[in-house]
Amino acid sequence: MKKGMKIAVGILLIIGIGIGVYVYMQHKEHEKMVAIATSEEAKEVYKEMILFEDPEAFTDKGIVTSYTIDTDSLYYNPMGGMEVTLFINGEKELEFQCGIVENDKGQLESTGYVYTAELSELFKEGQYK
Repeated sequence: MKKGMKIAVGILLIIGIGIGVYVYMQHKEHEKMVAIATSEEAKEVYKEMILFEDPEAFTDKGIVTSYTIDTDSLYYNPMGGMEVTLFINGEKELEFQCGIVENDKGQLESTGYVYTAELSELFKEGQYK
């Protein structure tokens, strides 16, 4: 019985260590994504995409005055790059989702973007485009 108990404890210990290593690696990967998504280079890419839809953005005349990065929803796109969600003007219903990827020169660039219907209506009301 003692030998069987030692084997069971050993197996449980190995499983526990494996799970711990997996959780730690996931945490480190998320920290890496947050660092990329909140970098100044990424913020320039976001700004460029937002200005395409709202040329008056970040001014008193613009629809978009600010944005926050939702670091909890970051994920890698299976087709490459990373998907980032921005909350426009601090409102969660005004989502602006965009993809960023590192190009051949090591610089971040946009892979495209989508936004909620509520934000689309605001852009239409602003008569941009």
